[in-house]
Amino acid sequence: MDLVERIKRWLWEATKLLALIVAVSVLVSVLFGPSAPFFGNVMTNLGPVIDTLGSEGLAVIIALIIILGIWNGRS
Repeated sequence: MDLVERIKRWLWEATKLLALIVAVSVLVSVLFGPSAPFFGNVMTNLGPVIDTLGSEGLAVIIALIIILGIWNGRS
């Protein structure tokens, strides 16, 4: 079981790192706009994802913030 726990811990840490990268890329994209290298098109790509999750994009963002708040409280 030790191997399974190590893999689970490694995957959890990788998930936290990827969530941080997504958060930073959204922040850079909002601050500097589409001309920012590497991060510029994040908001352009995130828009259709939010639209497909629900007709009210703001409600989806609020729900994601609540879910991430609960998720961060867990770690």
